[in-house]
Amino acid sequence: MADGELWWNVFASKACMFLRALGSVMVLIVLSLIGLTYYTTVVLVYQPLARDDGADGTFARGVLVAYHFLIFMVLWSYFACVLTEPGRVPDGWQPPPEPESEDEAENGKGGWEKGRQLSNSEKLRRFCRKCTAWKPERCHHCSVCGRCVLKMDHHCVWVANCVGAYNYKFFLLFLLYTFVATVFDAVVLLSNFVDFFKDLEANGENENGGSSSGSSSDASAPARARQGGAVAAVFVTFVLDVAFAASLLGFIIMHANLNLSNMTTIEMYEKKKTLPWRYNLGQRKNFEEVFGKSAWWWLIPAHSADQLRRLLDISRVSGGTYPDMESDGLDRDAGPTVGGQESTGLDGGGTCGTCV
Repeated sequence: MADGELWWNVFASKACMFLRALGSVMVLIVLSLIGLTYYTTVVLVYQPLARDDGADGTFARGVLVAYHFLIFMVLWSYFACVLTEPGRVPDGWQPPPEPESEDEAENGKGGWEKGRQLSNSEKLRRFCRKCTAWKPERCHHCSVCGRCVLKMDHHCVWVANCVGAYNYKFFLLFLLYTFVATVFDAVVLLSNFVDFFKDLEANGENENGGSSSGSSSDASAPARARQGGAVAAVFVTFVLDVAFAASLLGFIIMHANLNLSNMTTIEMYEKKKTLPWRYNLGQRKNFEEVFGKSAWWWLIPAHSADQLRRLLDISRVSGGTYPDMESDGLDRDAGPTVGGQESTGLDGGGTCGTCV
């Protein structure tokens, strides 16, 4: 048994090292895919058409404006997710004391609620042996990042980062904008994609009919090669757009359901044993916990100052404390913010430097 555990620990350590190294590669792959779609859509197809003064030129210019806006939002949300600290547990964080009576235990203090045992995410006093520190509710240790993450959803190799309390909104916006961009790109390239098959048919007829002039055929070969390369690029880009749009749609539906239930991917596997889900406060409050109360910020890959303070307060849902609470503008005696409520105890307070 000891040998088996040792083998598994070594394997897990190697797997985490591989995923850390893979993260940087995946970022380059994402940027390369975006570069391919940009080169095909802008450079090969619509930039030449935009020089015309007719209806085709007007349409092409409209396509370029919309495409550049979508690509800008994709890149903004992507790098916001990659570069944002997902949620570090404040230094010196301490959980609430153990319940002193059976009544307190039944009311949810400690590891129990009346009538059921809490899931691992809901327990108030949990100690991370790897970090040698306490961790709040809904916090999990990421073996790839090597630390605990507040309200951890999962570690995503595509963004080379954990998805947690502070960048979950950016991750969802990245999925959404990428889906819209790939669908838009596939639609505007559809006619060129059809031309790919027409070109194949025309080449087949030319080969069967032969050529009456060898010199003219040789002279037009470079032009045909360039045209063939452009058509092939359109074909590859269109296929990638459709494939990514189809796969992203499933992820968007799944995470939309999780967000409206105030649940993470990790917690989804615990829910079967912990119904009803104690963090589900209604769809609107669940949505506002991630995206904020102001609709102006919902589609922007950034947090307002008020939402940052609210996220900091939500991170202590367990009711725990840490030494720098006052400097972060949190009142030790006030209860933590829940769902879409207004943040409490933050008058003149700053933003937690270890969490943001």
